[in-house]
Amino acid sequence: MGSSAEGRGSRVAQGLCRASLFVAALMLAAIFGFVGWNKAFAPLAELARHGAWTVHLPAALGRAVGWSELVCALALLGAVLPAGLCWCRSAALVLIANQLIAAAVHTVRGETAALPQNGVLIALLLLVAALAHGILQREREI
Repeated sequence: MGSSAEGRGSRVAQGLCRASLFVAALMLAAIFGFVGWNKAFAPLAELARHGAWTVHLPAALGRAVGWSELVCALALLGAVLPAGLCWCRSAALVLIANQLIAAAVHTVRGETAALPQNGVLIALLLLVAALAHGILQREREI
């Protein structure tokens, strides 16, 4: 009887992990899809007005960052597919590096008001990477 209850508890925990991963990844995909689109296509003056860190980079590199954010936003959506969990985890890790660089640029430029946003995004990305990794590990054990 104990193993049946443990099995149910484990399935509930796995379901909560998957639901949490899906919600967090979906939110992050929307955010990075939006900012990536703007960094890839918006006029530089518009990006500067909104405090985009990429305006402090050469224009082509700033646009490439936007494109990479768009690709990572799509990869985050892999959270809904079992085969996409590796893509989701990898995208989260790439975007953590993106946000660490963004925070460094903001700090060097004295734009410290942007740092809490970077911190929140890094925390959510760490959550997504950890959840995706945990789910992948459990699936390998089965």
